[in-house]
Amino acid sequence: MGDDPKPADLDAVVDELVAEAHVRADELRTDERDFLKEHALKKPLRVPDIWALGVGGVIAGAYFGWNLGLKGNGAVAMLIASLIVCLLYLTWVLALAELSVAMPFAGGPLAYGRRAFGPTLGFVMGWSMFLECQFATIATALATGGYVAFLIDPADPNPVVSVGVSLLTVFVFFVLQAWGVKEQSRAMMLMTYAAILGLVIFWLAAATNFSWDRIGTRPLLPAGAGWMAVLKAVPYALWWLVIIETVALAAEEAHEPHRTIPRGLVWAQLTLIGLVVLTWLFACGALSSEELAVTLVKDANGAIAEKPVDYPLLKVIGSIPVGRSPLLFYGFGGIALFGMIASFHGMVFGTSRQGFALGRAGYLPGFLGAVHATRRTPVPALLATSLITGGFVVASIWFREAIDVAVLMSTLTALIWYILAMGCLFVLRRREPQLFEKYRTPLHRVLPVTVIVLSLFAVYMYGVINVDVILPTAGLYAVGLAYFWLVACNRLQGAAPEELAARHGTAASPEVPS
Repeated sequence: MGDDPKPADLDAVVDELVAEAHVRADELRTDERDFLKEHALKKPLRVPDIWALGVGGVIAGAYFGWNLGLKGNGAVAMLIASLIVCLLYLTWVLALAELSVAMPFAGGPLAYGRRAFGPTLGFVMGWSMFLECQFATIATALATGGYVAFLIDPADPNPVVSVGVSLLTVFVFFVLQAWGVKEQSRAMMLMTYAAILGLVIFWLAAATNFSWDRIGTRPLLPAGAGWMAVLKAVPYALWWLVIIETVALAAEEAHEPHRTIPRGLVWAQLTLIGLVVLTWLFACGALSSEELAVTLVKDANGAIAEKPVDYPLLKVIGSIPVGRSPLLFYGFGGIALFGMIASFHGMVFGTSRQGFALGRAGYLPGFLGAVHATRRTPVPALLATSLITGGFVVASIWFREAIDVAVLMSTLTALIWYILAMGCLFVLRRREPQLFEKYRTPLHRVLPVTVIVLSLFAVYMYGVINVDVILPTAGLYAVGLAYFWLVACNRLQGAAPEELAARHGTAASPEVPS
């Protein structure tokens, strides 16, 4: 895998990429073909790899994050919110598969927005997914460190241990991702199986302390809040499944993406829905909602303060009688780490691929678009995004709410590009129907509308619950757009696949440099 790629192999990859961009090979200039060869990614991924990337990239959502929505809302409200989110994501992956097959590029949303409406929307969508993946990576790195610190000392988890483990996780997975696509895919598959095994062990252990009374409270929804509790839980319920769309970024590295991507995505989503329902059931039935959401800690002045729980499943195991067995507590804790790192692995993949695609096309600094000469992995993008994650991990020493904020910023930026992507799908279906000859989603008119309606509803809820992440998120969009308008828009790389496809399509915008 580490051997220098043969010129003929790179030519074959370029030919396939050009065909997927709906461009004739004889229309390419020599410099454009050379650019594509220099920035080509390998294409080894098949259906099991895509399934593992989809499930593994999301499965950390079962291990932490969703539980934060239990505070003040209760178990039933969380269940209803989770079912709404499951419906959103099932419709989303089916509709997304159509776009990812039509434009199977590492840029994903960048390609969709660029071809449908021009460079500005392409940047906004690509930037949205970059922020989504980056903040999800930060949250998962922090949660991994929290898990290990709690495992070592359940009575008083050491923040230094937590930060150290988080930084070690960032480093290890930078090395693994830089090593090679197929190698990291094999590791992802093994970690995904281990993470599912961890959930099965948790269900069995939690069942020994299960009580319907913890779920079927009277009233079922909090008094005075009613259905508003469901609505308030939605932004946190999104964390169960957010990031599954990183699979769309793997389309450029997938063998026969028109077969591989839809099948892998749908099987991954169906697997995840089962995991969501069972994990909610056994966690909420074994421990009260408030205990799952917050824990009490001493602040710097010695006063007692609430801190979000980063390790809800491990807290359940440690709180029930059967969990007094060191074998179960530490055994589950060790296996649970696979859930955290499997998702971290998938999130690093998504963040680096989006950064790589934006750099390759000139929307972000060009060095991000470089690939290793032999491994064909985007090492500069991997390094840059890993350093950002590491910086936030260190900052968490002084910022107790870091995970809460990272979870919500990730889900909010995700919803923004979900809505925009469905708009692109409608426009491109009408304007360039030939793009969708290889794959058309079932209920192809109903599903995109459902995604838009549910996503708009979820975005609205951020304002209703007065989440403090709205202004910082708007600030990040302002910074990104300022860079694009002042610097990048005059430096777009016309030979990048996303730009090449748009220029040769009927959707080419007059803004596009020729």
